[in-house]
Amino acid sequence: MKNKKTQMLVTIGLLVAVHVVLSRFLSINAWNMKIGFAFVAVFVGAYLYGPVAGALVGGLGDFMGAQLFPIGAYFPGFTLNCALTGVIFGILLFKRQSKLRIGIAVLLDQLVISMWLTPLWISILYGAAYLPLIISRLPQIGIMVAVQIAVILLLIGLIDRIRLKNMVEVPETVKDERREIRRERIAAREALSAADRERKSNAIVDTITGLKEYKEAKNILIYSPIKGEVDLARLEQKVKYTDKTLYYPLVVSATEMDALHPESDDAWREGFHNIKEPLREKSTLLKPEDCDLVICPCTAFDGQANRMGMGAGYYDRFLEKCNRAYIIAVAFECQKAPTVLPQEWDKPMDKVITEEREYIGKR
Repeated sequence: MKNKKTQMLVTIGLLVAVHVVLSRFLSINAWNMKIGFAFVAVFVGAYLYGPVAGALVGGLGDFMGAQLFPIGAYFPGFTLNCALTGVIFGILLFKRQSKLRIGIAVLLDQLVISMWLTPLWISILYGAAYLPLIISRLPQIGIMVAVQIAVILLLIGLIDRIRLKNMVEVPETVKDERREIRRERIAAREALSAADRERKSNAIVDTITGLKEYKEAKNILIYSPIKGEVDLARLEQKVKYTDKTLYYPLVVSATEMDALHPESDDAWREGFHNIKEPLREKSTLLKPEDCDLVICPCTAFDGQANRMGMGAGYYDRFLEKCNRAYIIAVAFECQKAPTVLPQEWDKPMDKVITEEREYIGKR
């Protein structure tokens, strides 16, 4: 945890420096117009760490730039603008990015901050007429909307590729240990008899359905079991008599998955890893931010409720976007390991439930 906080602070510091350079040396400045790329630093901070980090990068970057390399008189309203841009990007794009959200974030930034607030500060600072200032900024706003959307899309792709590369670049010794833990715990659960697996799966389901988080949930992501995983058939039966909706994973790329609710019995196919998956054209899509409860399979877990999956990272990336969901992993007690050697990208669980007990996480 300490290392993550240190890394975040160092990254924010670097982004503040980048903001200063971009805003002071790589921008086109006129009295009432500014075309530049300082928003890049603000967006990266907000995208990686949220609205507070985005506000810090924008606000500190503008303030320090004004002190170190002044361009005209300093006015705090412009610093507020930069901080608000970080807040907007963070609220809309932190863990919930999509093309629609990108478009909304850019339009809010340009139409509210650039078109209305910036002319207001200039009007106050120099006593100029407000409405003509707004009109004169329209060409800049049109240019910056297109530039920001294009650059943000490129940055998201780049950041996600870097994250994926970092996930792969684990020391070989750690990879080998995790591979062995996964192999041993899969073998342990597959060694259970069919009767044992059914009895223990049902006990796990009974624990889940007794949870407050389950009773309050409307949209629930579960899975179709493979290789001796906990069978949630009893849960599927119970849900039929409630107003809850069950969704299932669908692998959509080498790194991503969606959550879909099959609308009929024939809305299924055999997909990745021979997992039973819903057909997109016969299913309803669940937005991650609308998910209330996630029940994850796992190959192994430890006493701190750390989960180990199959190694592809589909759930970890999807769960990053489930900003309000309660997250549970289910497993048999025989899958418990002293440690699963959790990595930075492994999404922590709120709870791991076995047939014997509940392990509380530190999420």
